[in-house]
Amino acid sequence: MTHLPRSNSPRTDSTPPFPDLPAREGGVGAVVVTYNRKALLEKCLRSLLAQTASLDRIYVVDNASTDGTPDIIPSDDRVTYLRLPQNLGGAYGFARGVELALKGDHTSLWLMDDDCLPEPEALAELLAYGNGVEVRCSAVLARDGRYDLYHRRRFDALRLKEDNLPAREYAVSGATVDLFTFVGPLIPTEVIRRAGLPVDNFFFAYDDFEYALRLRRLGVGARLVPSSRLWHHGSLSCPSPRGPYNPLKHYYNTRNQLLVYREYGTSAPWYVLRFAVKTAGAFIRLMQHRELSVNSARTAAQALYDALRGRAYVRPPPTAAGR
Repeated sequence: MTHLPRSNSPRTDSTPPFPDLPAREGGVGAVVVTYNRKALLEKCLRSLLAQTASLDRIYVVDNASTDGTPDIIPSDDRVTYLRLPQNLGGAYGFARGVELALKGDHTSLWLMDDDCLPEPEALAELLAYGNGVEVRCSAVLARDGRYDLYHRRRFDALRLKEDNLPAREYAVSGATVDLFTFVGPLIPTEVIRRAGLPVDNFFFAYDDFEYALRLRRLGVGARLVPSSRLWHHGSLSCPSPRGPYNPLKHYYNTRNQLLVYREYGTSAPWYVLRFAVKTAGAFIRLMQHRELSVNSARTAAQALYDALRGRAYVRPPPTAAGR
């Protein structure tokens, strides 16, 4: 199997230089990626600044928001703001944010989206667990107070099967996590330096799962620390109403999952089977939801073709032609 390309996103002379940082930061740095959600970002930053454990620096990576996000960045010496010239997706934002944070020489990095609200003791609970050589994951709570189990998962590399950690494993700390989203994992920087930056060419979807599996391949474990609680505004325990067809989500969810399965699966026959099931499912769901059109079929076919060829890059938004 070929290795996933990790640096194919466009980076030009218009990419802003990193802000100047002190020669040494130490402690924990948080990386927050945002796009056009300034109200949620403001709440997220307040939660981070209110942590009972020392948080040395917060790196806010703005994917070219157009909603006035710079206006709500607090005037706090611990906050570093980096605005990107264009929106290349959350994956690119996290790659750039981690790259910047590594210059601060922190012991660990705490990664999250702009709609994350960690409780005041969340970081302290993560730091209190273990010896610091593993990834430590907060428990993710949905808006109704129940666990959002999707964010901490197990992975069967043979059958290419993903399963949520069962709720019973949230009773005590230390459950093994194979797949984690970038919703509150605390990752030692020595581990990041070994593994490299997160993929920057996935736009969104499965960039975090790819990183979790990359760490697992290096022998780095991840553990659930349920006493560390993080509320996630984007999580709903009950299925939310289906939104309108989104060609970007359709493309990246299909392509990126298959790219990750291609890289980290251990059985070629099972990959072929999963690919076939994904192919059939992509078109069946479009028909079920009356979304099948020339454009949506082309998007699905392109995603499947790029996954088959092992191609990862940031695609321009599909046009509406042919709908």
